[in-house]
Amino acid sequence: MSFESDKVALITGGAGGIGLAVTRKLLENGVKGVGVVDISEDYSGALSSLQEQYAEKFIFIKADVTKDEELRNAFEKTIQKFQNLDIVINNAGIHDESKWERTVSVNLTAVMRGTFFAIQDYLPKYNSSGEGLVLNTASVLGIETLSNTHAYGATKHGVVGLGKSLGKDESCLKHNIRVITLCPGLIHTPMIGDLNTIKKPSDVSEEVAEMCKKVSSTDYIAEAVSEIMNKAEHGSVWVTEDEEPPYQLVFPNRKEMRKTS
Repeated sequence: MSFESDKVALITGGAGGIGLAVTRKLLENGVKGVGVVDISEDYSGALSSLQEQYAEKFIFIKADVTKDEELRNAFEKTIQKFQNLDIVINNAGIHDESKWERTVSVNLTAVMRGTFFAIQDYLPKYNSSGEGLVLNTASVLGIETLSNTHAYGATKHGVVGLGKSLGKDESCLKHNIRVITLCPGLIHTPMIGDLNTIKKPSDVSEEVAEMCKKVSSTDYIAEAVSEIMNKAEHGSVWVTEDEEPPYQLVFPNRKEMRKTS
């Protein structure tokens, strides 16, 4: 039996890309219910089909995750619908360097808000089995850097730092809540644009061309997320890339990173 079985989940940014694929996987794995939170009301197509197929196990909630009241309302509506809340996936994200303050608000501030709502207000009270889980979507760019992704990279580094910091949080340990951080590599979603425009390495930076050699599918990420949720330890950080099995990162002590020459 999977960890998700008979649990209630809330996922932000769930109407497309990684979020949609993870929503589908949660439903396939037998969740009791899932609250899909997204800023867009246009959830036709695949998401609409999921809603029709799973009916009473599904609720869509329009919300801007950068607005405190709207995000809290999404938590409340999910609990009102399903009576419980066991899993919170803070997945909503954007990549817009020209509007870096919005990028910070969506990618970092909202993830922190959703995490604190989960661990402080909702999971301890409404979990159905004595345990809760928060999974936050960061990126491999939260571990490394890439040219011209300054704001995006900074936010993802922040999400990684948040998860690591909460790894020793007394409240999480007391209430048996795991906080896990997911760092996907390049995923075939609208966020990365049309890969068909990349004709040859000379059209883009060398580092981007290297990343584009193998782009993972959202279905691969969803499978990896399910695997990670079932085995990951609290505070751990996981990479999913190149359609390979997910792997956990080990971070060196700062003194081990001291330059010696």
